[in-house]
Parts: sequence; structure tokens; C-alpha cells
Amino acid sequence: ILLSFVFALALTHLLSSATELAIAGKRVRFSGLYALWAVNAAILLITNWMAIWGLTAVKRWTAPEVALQSLSAIMQYFTCSTFRVSLANDEDVVDLPVLYQQRRRLISGAFLALAVIASFQNWWDRDNMTGMSPTDWIAEDLVILPMAIAVTLAGWARPIWLQWLAAGGM
Repeated sequence: ILLSFVFALALTHLLSSATELAIAGKRVRFSGLYALWAVNAAILLITNWMAIWGLTAVKRWTAPEVALQSLSAIMQYFTCSTFRVSLANDEDVVDLPVLYQQRRRLISGAFLALAVIASFQNWWDRDNMTGMSPTDWIAEDLVILPMAIAVTLAGWARPIWLQWLAAGGM
């Protein structure tokens, strides 16, 4: 339940920022890349939230298990909070293309850290997930690997077309 609260707070960051931008309306210079990465963050958040259901098979939670799940939820929260937009007053212009370029490495680094943590979690909980065999973690990590490559490209590649390719590939 505690993990679900952290996930709900992360979703609140995404939704409240989208609301702020919608209210600001004409004062916002739109960025498709920023929007696509925010959507990616929301999809990943919901996917990861659904994935924790498999942990209902854990009979005894150890301190390392609690720490790992907490670290994952905190990283999920941080990833979503990188999209936070707060408008101090009604005159502020929000230049999302500039904001995206300023935060690009931070956003990508957060996604990359989340991918590394998720890969480790898959291995760590290989015997704990409901309905999965002990080797299913390998297939799960093979899905995460291209995502990790995509977020690395998005964060550190200069060509915009490559950033778009990475965001779409994610």
C-alpha cells in the first residue's frame, strides 16, 4: 500500500504539471519531445505499478526487499517529478523546448536509473513473482535493455531526430 501511495504522488506530479500547462494555454511554447517523454513516464509508472502486484507472493518481507522496493518507488517518483512545471504568476512564459533541453540529461538519467533498478529487481525477485518461473527475469530484462539504450540516446545524443527516435522507441 505504501508503494502505491508513492506511485500516486508520482502520477500527481505528471497530472498537475499537465494541468498547469493547460491553464497557461497560449503562454506555453509546446514541445513534442517533452510531451512524449512525459507520456512515456506515465506509461512506465502505470506499468511498474501493475508489476508490483506480482509481489503478493512474497511471504516474508526482509529489510533488503523493503529497501529495494522503496528505492524503486522513490526513483519512479523522481522520474515523474522531473516533468514538474510550476507557474509562479500569470505572466510567465513556459518554453518547453528550452526546458526539455535543460532537463534532458536529468530526465534520461532518471529513466536510466529506473531501468537499472528494474533489471536488478527482476533478478532479485526471480523466485518471488506470482505466476512466473525463476528464469522469466531474463526475458523481462531483454525488454528493459532497448529501453535503457533509448533513454541513453535521448539524454546524450545531440541530433534532434535521434532524440525523437529514442522517445518513440521507448
